[in-house]
Amino acid sequence: MTEKVFQHAKILSNAQIAPQIFSMTLHAPEIADTARAGQFVMVYLDRGEMLLPRPISLCDAGLHSGEIHIVYQVVGAGTAVMSEMTAGEGLQILGALGNGFQTDDITEQRQRAVLVGGGIGAPPLYFLAKQLKARGVSTDIYLGFRDEPILTDMFRTVADRLFIATESGNFGHKGLITEVLVANMNDSVLGVYSCGPKPLLRAVAEFSQAAKVPCQVCMEARMACGIGTCVGCVVKVGESYARVCTEGPVFYGNEVNWNE
Repeated sequence: MTEKVFQHAKILSNAQIAPQIFSMTLHAPEIADTARAGQFVMVYLDRGEMLLPRPISLCDAGLHSGEIHIVYQVVGAGTAVMSEMTAGEGLQILGALGNGFQTDDITEQRQRAVLVGGGIGAPPLYFLAKQLKARGVSTDIYLGFRDEPILTDMFRTVADRLFIATESGNFGHKGLITEVLVANMNDSVLGVYSCGPKPLLRAVAEFSQAAKVPCQVCMEARMACGIGTCVGCVVKVGESYARVCTEGPVFYGNEVNWNE
């Protein structure tokens, strides 16, 4: 886990990329220098009525540019305020937080990885795919959405194969992305990495376990602090409970108790 940094970050861009979905780039060099795929930041808003920060996964972080990229969905008052902010304004952020994806084994062997994302859970997988590509690992990326895909142009730059599914059928395969995964995954895959809603993570974890392929899942949870103090984001892992913000958000899929 990398060292946590609290800093004032300048907004470089903030644009809507789909209904209720926004892409924001910030200058945050101290966080960008240490961030790893799968980690997140806590965003603090300078509004008296909004005391709690918002957890948002890192879509990308530049080790040399000093920039971080986040993609977020407007779901409440806090993210609504964020969506109205413009370049030049600033945000207080804490990061990078949590434990990211573990990739040492797969990058040492330069094998093929499968990445499976759903909805707003897709963005963190771009950061991971970029890191894997730089280390010579081939990636098959599977992304599922309800209707309109996001970040497909970015994912095409890092994927060896890119599969898209939408429940509406307006883009790619009509149905669930797990249906595409089952039809296309082969024996050359050394690791599976997934991020998205719990039903998707469970399905990917169970499929991976049946295929005897290690699987890591990046879990979503409501967080009040992001540093393990409030213990409000626990999940059952094995016979005990773990905090998503500190022990996670990435866990091995076969260790998570999906029934709780």
